[in-house]
Amino acid sequence: MKKITLLFLFGQLIIFILSFLSNAGLSLLSYINTSFYVGGLFLFVGGIVYIFRTGSFDFFNSSMRKVLSFKHTKEDLETMRTPSEVFSMSPKVFFHIGIPIFLMMFLAMAFYYS
Repeated sequence: MKKITLLFLFGQLIIFILSFLSNAGLSLLSYINTSFYVGGLFLFVGGIVYIFRTGSFDFFNSSMRKVLSFKHTKEDLETMRTPSEVFSMSPKVFFHIGIPIFLMMFLAMAFYYS
């Protein structure tokens, strides 16, 4: 929990730095836009890791290996590791950081539009 909180605070620091460096300067709208990009990036990476880790991409990968392999033997194709074996990291970290960033963005949008 402490690690997630520190990563969330680091993400907020990155958001403030990026919104300060943008052309709009440090404003609520700039914070909303920047937090959308940063939170979306965390959620996108978490989704990609989740798709690869659960094995949803394994069938497509093995099919493409069979189609695009020119003269590989069957043993070579069977010894290749699947993407679900390669990705060992958990997508929970990305979701635990991206979802609170999105919640902060929605809270900031509520203040902006009220």
